[in-house]
Amino acid sequence: MQLLPSQPEAIRPRLYTFIVTRWLVVGYLVLLTGMFWIPDGSQYTKFYYALIAAPALLGVLLMPQQIKPLLREPVVLCFLALTAWLLISMGWSRADNDFGSLAKRPLYVFMLFVGCALIALRDEQLLLKTLRIGAAIGALAALLNVAWFMYTAAPGARMIGAGALRNPLLTSHVVGFLCTYWIATWLSRSERHDWLPVLMTLPLLAALLATGSRTPLMGLALTSVWMLLMSGRRAVYLVTALLLGACAAYLVAPEIILQRGMSFRPELWNDAWRQAGQHFWLGAGYESKFTFDIPAVGRLLYDPHNVELAVLLELGMVGLGVWLIMYGFALVRCLRLRTVPQFQIASALLIYGVCAGLTEGGNYLSRPNESWFLIWIPLALLGALSIRYRQART
Repeated sequence: MQLLPSQPEAIRPRLYTFIVTRWLVVGYLVLLTGMFWIPDGSQYTKFYYALIAAPALLGVLLMPQQIKPLLREPVVLCFLALTAWLLISMGWSRADNDFGSLAKRPLYVFMLFVGCALIALRDEQLLLKTLRIGAAIGALAALLNVAWFMYTAAPGARMIGAGALRNPLLTSHVVGFLCTYWIATWLSRSERHDWLPVLMTLPLLAALLATGSRTPLMGLALTSVWMLLMSGRRAVYLVTALLLGACAAYLVAPEIILQRGMSFRPELWNDAWRQAGQHFWLGAGYESKFTFDIPAVGRLLYDPHNVELAVLLELGMVGLGVWLIMYGFALVRCLRLRTVPQFQIASALLIYGVCAGLTEGGNYLSRPNESWFLIWIPLALLGALSIRYRQART
């Protein structure tokens, strides 16, 4: 007589399917759009814990074998190596927070890698569709925010936006990520209708301009140059249009580009590099506090405004080396699969984050916030797509 499977064993696959195809998908959508409608950053973080961190952990506990593909992905392995060094560095860190609180942060990021990978392993198109829906909601939110800003703003004001968005620069991280997504979908020819990405890009580009931040504009320009390698002739059209637009802006209203100069970035980076030299190889330790005294600013600064410099200051050349290797593996993967549309899109988001992080984003490993749109969301997407591609080929 054939034995029937036990009830817990029968429930497990159904529960796992619910977690991956419903719970995590909703969480990913909230992660992409929540900054626009969740009231504050603290609640945004709590949503992440409940909708991504918790189900990702539960999914792995239900199906432990799903962790094996993650541990074959070079980007994930580099992140784990970075985490190990980061935890070691806390032995000499000048951090104010306790070890337990800080040690949780890389776990939160790892759960994003796990959550995206679980969705992609189940259904890659589900992950990509969720990203697309999130980008569409973001475009609608940008349109509403720009309309409200134009109606209420005083002359010379810079747009912040609604929800958990806190200042114009951080708002530009989120909006720039979404704008890059729609530009990349147009360049990758992954759309049935060419007009849709263009239509979605317009309110996001208007929102970027309304923030008054030049960092995302630089990021978009450099991403367009990168896409010459990934998508060919279409990127030539985009780069040409950007150059013509920049020239027109300079001729008509040069203050848009020049009014704030370099914002003391060279002086700031020079001071950060000087301080990094005091503990060049090992760093000062994760979450060590730094102050930068730039006389022309008139006040102390606490952020090097450069992701790689922040890593160097805290984790030294050892940590920065692992960081660069992690990105190196990601970019090489994108170049090898540059004919695949989803990797073209992922690479554009990755490059945008890298380029925007050259002048902003010093808080490289935090609780979920705007900086994740420059670093961890693109890396988690690329890692999930790479894991799924490798699984499909074996």
